[in-house]
Amino acid sequence: MGAISVTWRREVRAFGGAYSCAIPVAAFLAVCGWSFVAALRQAEGSVLQLPTVWGLSISLWLPVLCAVLTMRLFAEERSSGMIELLLSSPIMERDLVMGKFLSAMTVVAVSIGLSLLVPLAVLPAVSPPLAASCRLLPFAPTFLILLLQAALWCSAGLMVSVYSRTQASAAVSSLVLCCGLPVALYVAVLFWVPSIRSETSSMPQLVHVYDFSTGLYSAATVAAYLFPSLFFLFASSKRLAWIRLKG
Repeated sequence: MGAISVTWRREVRAFGGAYSCAIPVAAFLAVCGWSFVAALRQAEGSVLQLPTVWGLSISLWLPVLCAVLTMRLFAEERSSGMIELLLSSPIMERDLVMGKFLSAMTVVAVSIGLSLLVPLAVLPAVSPPLAASCRLLPFAPTFLILLLQAALWCSAGLMVSVYSRTQASAAVSSLVLCCGLPVALYVAVLFWVPSIRSETSSMPQLVHVYDFSTGLYSAATVAAYLFPSLFFLFASSKRLAWIRLKG
């Protein structure tokens, strides 16, 4: 656990002092705030609850943030040649992967938490009648499903970063994997099975946010995010082991 903690602290400090972290997080918060306001106007008069509107506005942009944050985790060290020095240290590959993964998750969790300031602090100030519904506890299930989604996107981006030699290729591949692939699979399923449109009218991750925010919890949904995340982390550690073996 010590190696994981050391790696986590090192990467969190690197994130804190890098424009490659500050700019994406600021852009994420800005676009999520805009999406939340637009969704509120669209949901006016509907039965959608405030946590649902907030969660849907965050989930749309979460894959992009995770892809941008994870692109540098290993690709930067591979392009600079520091990966050999890092792998020469007595740190197990899985500890290195977990430390970097948790650092990305920390930044994402903080970003999601900061986005809560809009519905919990800004919204009651500009619309006092909504102050009674702007409480922290109802947002907890939505926050949980967003973290599960972030774990999947971050682990996928981390794996891409391990396999990439430059940050540019890692960024493009991460965006394709985290953003393009789910959309492509959804469109393909609708093309081949049009009848499923009545059951799944939105992207699966948006449906999961809606379910959790309205109290429809499912162990299958949790497993659908956890198991692929573990697979991506496992694949990343094995790729690092192969790089270490090759010398």
